[in-house]
Amino acid sequence: LNCSNPHPRTRRLAMPLTLLFGLGGSDAVIAQDSSALASTGAWQCMRPHFYGDREIGEVDEKFMRVEAPLTTLDPAATPLTLHFGEGAPGTIKQVRLIIDHNPSPLAATIDLEQGVPIDEIDLRVRIDRATSVRAIAETNDGRLEMRSVWVDASGGCSAAPSAAAGGKLGEIRFRPSPDAKSLQVSIRHPNHSGFQIDPRSGDAIPPHYVSHIRLSGGGKTLLEADTGISISENPTIRIASDRALTAPVTIDAVDSQQAHFTSTWNGSAANGGGL
Repeated sequence: LNCSNPHPRTRRLAMPLTLLFGLGGSDAVIAQDSSALASTGAWQCMRPHFYGDREIGEVDEKFMRVEAPLTTLDPAATPLTLHFGEGAPGTIKQVRLIIDHNPSPLAATIDLEQGVPIDEIDLRVRIDRATSVRAIAETNDGRLEMRSVWVDASGGCSAAPSAAAGGKLGEIRFRPSPDAKSLQVSIRHPNHSGFQIDPRSGDAIPPHYVSHIRLSGGGKTLLEADTGISISENPTIRIASDRALTAPVTIDAVDSQQAHFTSTWNGSAANGGGL
């Protein structure tokens, strides 16, 4: 597959890389019928590769919708929220997140465990230039649904690393909601895209990013995700449900240099180091 170098799919998964639940804001735009955008960018190449000529629904916003800011204040860390409505939680087995005009458009492939009632998934992503951002969901019975939103941005993949970067690589922090119905997980990691320049040396920074995440709780996998360079520095993911998450919840992550990171939330208010 040669669609501006989308990241290869290497294993079967159950949810997204950076774990962030609930990132909406007052300026979030709810994706509407995106047929006008559906033939643009990398999607033209990726659609037949992943889905052939299968029918893809684009109408029912009550089933799934995408939220992102129309104009992002930080192209290197743009909040993105997937909302799953009535009839969707527990029935979606996979979601692909595609950012059409990014150099690596396949941002994440998320596999969800059947029957796990996840209502929302929040992430932060890099947006390199104005683009359609789309989520394609496949249900357990093989139905496909796509929602898209337009984001106006520039330079997210080449933005300089944060001046606040530092600390221990792979340090993990959990932030649960007071009712434990949502959990945000952050991993301290540079997530270098390969398009950044070291401001001190002027040299190109090689790509180094979290490539796989597995989230498990209550004795079963909740989700897994393959991710790539379109995920922001210090990858963060938040998941939300209509019921409390069962502790302990464990995250296992692997990066592109085969470093492994793991940590467990045992139900306390928060744990892990600050980012």
